[in-house]
Amino acid sequence: MKKILAFFVLAGLLAAGCGGGRGTGKDNPLHDKIITLCVNDFADMAQRGQVRVIDVRTRTEYNEGHIAGAENIDVNQPDFIERLRLKADVAVYCRSGKRSQRAAALIAAEGYTVYELGGGFDAWQQAGKPSVGQGR
Repeated sequence: MKKILAFFVLAGLLAAGCGGGRGTGKDNPLHDKIITLCVNDFADMAQRGQVRVIDVRTRTEYNEGHIAGAENIDVNQPDFIERLRLKADVAVYCRSGKRSQRAAALIAAEGYTVYELGGGFDAWQQAGKPSVGQGR
């Protein structure tokens, strides 16, 4: 009985960790606007072309390796939101997830839904997903 219960608990944790996770906490008004996705869900969304994919790292980091088709708009630039020219929901990522969380909050505050890659480009590479650039 304990093994069965442990199996269901583990299965639930794995399912919760992949796709549809909310990244900001239920008491945050942006809670429903920021959705953290696991690598496979993010890859599926990017591959289907459902949203613009934005790499929010520096130009140097982007050139070292990035997701194919991703645009590079550095979240640390003071005109980040203006440079995005938002018209629809977007997907964002950075190296490990910290900068993309900040970018997601800025974009969500503009009223758009943001899909954020949990674990960032590091997780993408660890999962063996294809990338473009020198650091492939």
